[in-house]
Amino acid sequence: MKKLVLSFILLAIVVTGYAQNEIPQPKKWGAEVNILWPIFPGNIYKGQVTYETWRNNELAGDVFLGYHLRPFEFREEEGDFSNLALTFGYRQYFWKGLHLELYNAIGPGFNRNNAVDGLDNDSWDYEIGLLVGYRWELLKQEKRDKMKISPYLSVQHGFYYVAAQSNPHPILNSEGERAVYVGTLNLGIRF
Repeated sequence: MKKLVLSFILLAIVVTGYAQNEIPQPKKWGAEVNILWPIFPGNIYKGQVTYETWRNNELAGDVFLGYHLRPFEFREEEGDFSNLALTFGYRQYFWKGLHLELYNAIGPGFNRNNAVDGLDNDSWDYEIGLLVGYRWELLKQEKRDKMKISPYLSVQHGFYYVAAQSNPHPILNSEGERAVYVGTLNLGIRF
């Protein structure tokens, strides 16, 4: 009886190990960087980690967490400006790589030598965004299933809006915050 039980356990281990090697495991994690913003509009760096929380065929949902960094730069209407933000949100996939993204960013903004009053201003800012985009997988499905990482490229278009500021600074010829158009070009990997 012991030999039969031991044989059954060994058979289960072998079958389970074989099945895990043959069935491709989904790549739930990802990491991406925006390769457009350092060039255009320039001096902005953005990266994030993604995690696929659910999938039902073509429909899927990712959450993401990342950063947004803009080192100091001179703006005629504002003076010297810089900001840093923690970014987070949700990306809903509808068909293949077609998706809608809900974006949030929170962090400090810094204004030095303000163009209106010459003062320095620090503020905590909260920004929201809505983007639509498409993710192109750079490898065919068979190759993606065999490799540990899978590269992709995604493009997105939409709008960001500064929804709240703890200490807004004055801007020449400005009547307040408005939604601004944004476009991204992300290079990423899934693993």
